[in-house]
Amino acid sequence: MKQALIKRQRGITLGGVFMFMIFVGFGAYVAARVLPAYFDYWTVQRIMKNILEQPDIGDIKESAIRAKFLKELQLNNMKTVSEDDLQVEWIPNGVRLSVEFSMKQPFMGPVSLCMDFKAEATSK
Repeated sequence: MKQALIKRQRGITLGGVFMFMIFVGFGAYVAARVLPAYFDYWTVQRIMKNILEQPDIGDIKESAIRAKFLKELQLNNMKTVSEDDLQVEWIPNGVRLSVEFSMKQPFMGPVSLCMDFKAEATSK
């Protein structure tokens, strides 16, 4: 009768807790290595949109656009992108700016993460 009343215990074991903590720790490590690259990408996108929001963007020379881009890069302390990475293309309705850059982030030992980004913005 006692055996009929005893229920099988359920729950997570100590080994399960350790495995969960390893997965969470590994995920946090990957995020700590990858997120700075995405922050740089989002910053470059924001800089290009800010440049293109100027009302007289169609009349500005390419050298002035590059100078504004460089100034914004310096203000945001961007080291991965330079003004030489900026491509300016004149289109019928305005200007298209694009930047391609890659980041190589050390991961573990000889393994590195290589991330390639392409940011584009077009004036309206």
